[in-house]
Amino acid sequence: MYQQLRAVVDASGIWSGNRERTHAFLLSPSVYQITPAQRDELQDLGRAIFDCLSGLSHIGVIAYDQSLNYTGAWRLVRKVFSTGVPQIYQELQGMNVKDIPRLLKVDLMVDQDGNFKIAEIDGHNKHGLGYSTLGKRFRQAIYPDARALPGTVKLLVTEMQRTGQDVAKLFFADQERFYLPEFEVAQQEFAAEGATLQLLPELQVSSAQLQDGIFLDLPFLYKRTALYTPIIASYRTGQVRFVIPPKPFMGAKGLLAIVRNDTGDELLESLLQTFIKPKSLELVRRYIPPTLLVGKMAAGMEQVQALTATNRYVLKESISSGMKGTVFSDDPAFNQTLKVASATQLNWILQEEVVNQPQTFSWYENGGNRAPVLRTADDWFMRVTVQYVQHQLADVIVTARRDKAVHGAKDCIQIGTVIV
Repeated sequence: MYQQLRAVVDASGIWSGNRERTHAFLLSPSVYQITPAQRDELQDLGRAIFDCLSGLSHIGVIAYDQSLNYTGAWRLVRKVFSTGVPQIYQELQGMNVKDIPRLLKVDLMVDQDGNFKIAEIDGHNKHGLGYSTLGKRFRQAIYPDARALPGTVKLLVTEMQRTGQDVAKLFFADQERFYLPEFEVAQQEFAAEGATLQLLPELQVSSAQLQDGIFLDLPFLYKRTALYTPIIASYRTGQVRFVIPPKPFMGAKGLLAIVRNDTGDELLESLLQTFIKPKSLELVRRYIPPTLLVGKMAAGMEQVQALTATNRYVLKESISSGMKGTVFSDDPAFNQTLKVASATQLNWILQEEVVNQPQTFSWYENGGNRAPVLRTADDWFMRVTVQYVQHQLADVIVTARRDKAVHGAKDCIQIGTVIV
């Protein structure tokens, strides 16, 4: 099986040249197994999350309307939606109420009882298409006849072609160039599905290329910020459309605290119940661990320390990537990070830690001059990344490490999913 897996990697080019040094991970013959009931559960959860995002988009449009300038819960929402978001996006977040992500990632944990729990709802992140494709190819290489989900790129292309389009543009900022190998894998998969994905790097793209078409998202720019002008102008006129709209709050972890409303804020609850279907709100809440906003206007050091004295929690920066800005309450750096978080407005959340259920997976260990050796262990922890396209369950990809801080790394495995 090792040779089959390695052939997938080699064909993708993700480790070509010096890339294996920076983009390596462990090859694994394992797959993640879900039942038809779990597939249906994830589909129902996805529909409910899309309902929540639709309602939150309505709330955002009203919250950002300067002519209204509502206070109370509206002010709280406006602050949470704005934290960590570049100024250029502030007005865009209050535009186009029907613009919600057509491509959505949800990171799940599996608790000790085997239940899914939401770690993050990421409605503002184009990354993952390449690794989703690799997971699919690994699974096809070793279990070609297994029942599986349709695949994220396949559903994206189907949705594009339904509207008469077969070209998408992936505009990426210079600070995202590390992800170019993954983008190239996604580009290959678009071509395999009969469509085109154009890669447009910030330092090379022309203004003319940004004036029309379907874009995956609008990246944060730091070097050629003048490029915002043509693409935003074209978004306003409808010549540019985004698969993931320029509403970064839809990827902020503070959103989880808003949806949960664990403080019982009656005015906030009234907003949520008005704009989100109650059944969808109730369903999503069941999957989110207890979550509080942290900062000057929310939970401070004393309240957080009282909670962490009796239970395990994790402190998360509202706008961050992967495990960056994430500290567990048993980490020696927790109190220092808490001090920083408490001094901000609403830039952090405190979330009850989900104790990961250990999993048994296999991997190939490099044998030096000898053939790789297959190992198996039962102490892997995983992050289950569920991808949706237009309300449809597209794919489930697993990243696993033998450490509870699960993220992409040289000691992680990345595997696909089968339905059993």
